[in-house]
Amino acid sequence: MEIKIDVLGSPTEKDKGVLNNRFSEYLRIQYPNLPPESEDKIFMVVAHDEVGDYIGAISCNCYWDGLEIDTFWVKESHRGKKVGSMLLEKAEAIGANNGAVVAFLKTVDAKKFYERHGYEIYGVLEDRPIGTNLYHLKKRLVKHA
Repeated sequence: MEIKIDVLGSPTEKDKGVLNNRFSEYLRIQYPNLPPESEDKIFMVVAHDEVGDYIGAISCNCYWDGLEIDTFWVKESHRGKKVGSMLLEKAEAIGANNGAVVAFLKTVDAKKFYERHGYEIYGVLEDRPIGTNLYHLKKRLVKHA
């Protein structure tokens, strides 16, 4: 049997669909009680100033009993004023209320902020980007019974 390997520099939606469908099928077999991706709970928590402009926001996804913190930003002029803490705490509460028992994320430069909020490093990827560390952090939202 000959196997041919191709590199798809610009995969089509069909190509991506085939891969995603095959992987989803594999997951359903390996973990039959795993909720499907269609049950993911994607949400944002946003902080506004008095005129309605964004001063901070956090986007998250609840799935597989976890809260993934994806993108998190606070306007420079509002850093150090607890805006980030309020956004993070609200996101964690929403996650826990939607069944998340653990929160997780990756960051290059906000490690200390997350550690102050109870997050722990569970992995470090060096040189991502070159000369930095990409930290993977987690926090238990719900204690074991």
